[in-house]
Amino acid sequence: MNDAARLAVLAACLLAVPMASAAPLPVQPSAPQRCPAVTAQPTVDDKAPAPGAPRIFASLGKERHAALKKVLAAGDNPNACHGGVTPLIKTASSGDVDAIHMLHQAGAVLDAPRSAHGGTALHAALDAGQWPAASALLERGADTRQRDDDGNTALHHLANSAHHADVRAQAALADMMLKLGAAIDQTGAQATTPLMLAIEAGNLELTAMLVDHGADPALRNARGENALAIARRRALPAIVAMLERCIGRRPPRCANNSTPPRYSTK
Repeated sequence: MNDAARLAVLAACLLAVPMASAAPLPVQPSAPQRCPAVTAQPTVDDKAPAPGAPRIFASLGKERHAALKKVLAAGDNPNACHGGVTPLIKTASSGDVDAIHMLHQAGAVLDAPRSAHGGTALHAALDAGQWPAASALLERGADTRQRDDDGNTALHHLANSAHHADVRAQAALADMMLKLGAAIDQTGAQATTPLMLAIEAGNLELTAMLVDHGADPALRNARGENALAIARRRALPAIVAMLERCIGRRPPRCANNSTPPRYSTK
């Protein structure tokens, strides 16, 4: 039998042997980009999660760190969703800095999944006035440029926060975000900028800080108002006087000297 005949016989034998079908590769579930919407907004201080919640949610709270450590060590998903939020978003809202560290070390993604409204953990911390929690998220790499469903960035959430008990710490956070690449004149809902929101909130210190760092007071919102017009509508004489003084400078500067002010959380 010549070589060609041998090859033909070998090929026939191979074709006669049934080929074992390859086992399908397991499908790896991908992390959702946002948590499903819910009909009722969850609170941040629930004593017990609603029925059906992943057990990690029962381990959240400043008095439950041992339980959280245990479920994370057991492999519970730190990016689970329940009630439209993740464990990290809920923890950021409550200001539990230690739990933020634990969740992140266990694999919690800082900017996803987002809440049902498109917000991140950083947005949640800023909305709740939890400045140390926001700082902890920024130090770990939270993205200041992420926008919620209304188009607002972290700087918008900071300026719009109703929690102004420590305005210097708030200004320090704004300074930190700008150094990390936050866009100072990014427009959000109704074409508002962080500067406009700071004025709407009557926040004199944050307004001055943003102008001193380059915020453009001439930009206009969807109503056609610039920074000075908003201050006048809100009847804020101190901010009106400050803006009239600093806008006349080139470049605009609200500080009373030529050196940019230093803001500190100390």
